[in-house]
Parts: sequence; structure tokens; C-alpha cells
Amino acid sequence: MSAIILTIKNIFHAAVAVVMLIPIMLTMGDAGDPNTPVEAYPDSANPYISEYLDPDISAHRSGAGLAPQNTLMAFENIIEQGNSLGVDTLEFDVQITKDGELVLLHNLTYDDTSNAVEAFGRKNIFVSSVTLEEAQVLNLGENFKLDGEYPYRGLRGDDIPYNLKVVTCDEIIDYVEANSGDKEYKYVIEIKSIGISGMKAVDKLYSIITERGLQDRAIWSTFSPDISTYMKIKYPDMSRTADAIEAIQFYFYYRMNWNLQDVSPSYVALQIPYGSSALDNIINLGTREMLNYAHKNDIAVQYWTINSEEEVKLLTENGADCIMTDYPQMAYEVVQSCK
Repeated sequence: MSAIILTIKNIFHAAVAVVMLIPIMLTMGDAGDPNTPVEAYPDSANPYISEYLDPDISAHRSGAGLAPQNTLMAFENIIEQGNSLGVDTLEFDVQITKDGELVLLHNLTYDDTSNAVEAFGRKNIFVSSVTLEEAQVLNLGENFKLDGEYPYRGLRGDDIPYNLKVVTCDEIIDYVEANSGDKEYKYVIEIKSIGISGMKAVDKLYSIITERGLQDRAIWSTFSPDISTYMKIKYPDMSRTADAIEAIQFYFYYRMNWNLQDVSPSYVALQIPYGSSALDNIINLGTREMLNYAHKNDIAVQYWTINSEEEVKLLTENGADCIMTDYPQMAYEVVQSCK
């Protein structure tokens, strides 16, 4: 019942925020001025705010353009190549299984990235509907495409390498921490489970992070306002990003030039999309003005999914704090060229 009440409240708040934002969208363009100076806030206590022209490079879904996303193979690829890829932050998605294990997967079902439909004889194989053991029949490299080929398609049974099977959050973090040497990677972990399952995922993730003492290097996120509310009420000591409603509200506050601290946001970062389109002239989330406003209010800004050199360069020069990309080496090289 409490989850239902939270959902109703959040839908109401979202509706109010959108209604308030519409007049601004219709009457005020937001193309941004490239001559606006990027303001520095060196005294910020927010560890996710980066130095100008030096944003963190985040491997989105653990480097989805280089290896099958959210697999141990993808993490091995990042860690083994070390500094050559320039990765500072590992981003991945987690969900809770039927038997309470926290595993990596972006989509709510295994259908799109694996042989799940074939293996289970039906569609819509949700993570929450099968146990971890049952999911081990899946090949998570089934639909990964590289240079026009599907290098892992058709692998079944014992032919599926361990690093392409469903992997737990515990295993991934333990692997990274044991093999990264002196480098201390940051983690961006998005909880995809929703409702009661999402709350269980939050509890599990909190245990994993705190048992390893990674609170200062891990930030969690969710698109679900319900799960975000659960996070900030039960675990206020964990860093989190704004949820979808909070992001809309942030943009409204920015356009009205309100002092964000008056509303005491409990998130430390925005994770928002960016793409070149006509819509960016109305709602441009990558302007120097917006980034200055965020930093002035001690909020970091992390952008996804940035896979073009042009956009990496623009966001870097505008003061972005993190570039989340499927191709981290490309992003790293562009960032270095901006310095």
C-alpha cells in the first residue's frame, strides 16, 4: 500500500513540474551562449564535480561498444587495458532475481541480449521471474555485434564462457577491486528493478557497498521515483543521482534561477541524456549556463550516452563532470585533446 501511495504522490509531483515547465519551454529558447565563461568552484565538497576540461570517463554498461554489456567479459576488457582506455568510472545496471541475488542486466528481461526465449520456450523472461541458477543457461553475448559480426552467437551449454554468463554485483565489484591495482575506480550503479523488488535491490546493494567500504566511490541511481524515495529515506548516507522527477524540477529551478539550496536537494548529481537535435534549442541540457548553475549549487552533471566525438568535445568544453559512453577510449582521446 505504501508503494502505491508513493507512486500516486510522485505522479502528481511530476504532473505539477511539467505543467510549470511548459510555459517556460514555449516562451524561452535555451540554445546557450558558447562565449559564457565556465565558472570554477574549487571549494566544492562534492567529489563528483570534476576539474574543468577533465571530466570523468565512464564506461557505460561497462563499455557496451567494446564487449557484451554488463558482463564479466566487459569488465575484464576495461580492467586489463588499464589506463589506455582512460576509464575513471564503471557504470552498470542491477536487478534482483527470484532468489534474491543482485545481478547485472539493463533491460527488464533477458530477451534482447541473450538466448532466453529459446532457453525457456517463452518471451518476457524477467530477471525477477527466474533464479540465478536458472539464468546460468543464458549466453549474454548472443546478440552482441562487433564490426558487423556476432562473435558469440550460438554458444550453448558448456561452450558459454563463464564471463558471458549472468554475473552478480558481488562478483563484479570483487573482481574490479582485486585486479585494478592502485587505481580506485568509481562506480555508478543503476537499479532497474521497481516496486518491492527495487526496494530489495536497494537493500542488497547497500550491504554490498558498505561491507566493502566503497561509500565514497559509489553513486547509485534509478529512474523510479518510488525507489529514489526509498533510497533517500532509508539510506541517506549513500550518494545518489536525481530521479526523473527531480531532474525535471531541477531544470525548472535553473530556468527560474532559483537558489537550489532553498529546496535542499538530497542528490549529489544529475544523470541526464544529451543529443544534438532541434529540441536542444528549447531544452538544452548541456549549456555552460546550466552547468554553471548546477556547480554553483554543488550538483555534479553526468551525461549519457555520449558516443560522438563532437558531443564529447562540446560537453567537455562546457564543463561536464562525467562523460558516459560505450566507447571510452574515443571519449578519453577527445578529452585529452581539449586540454
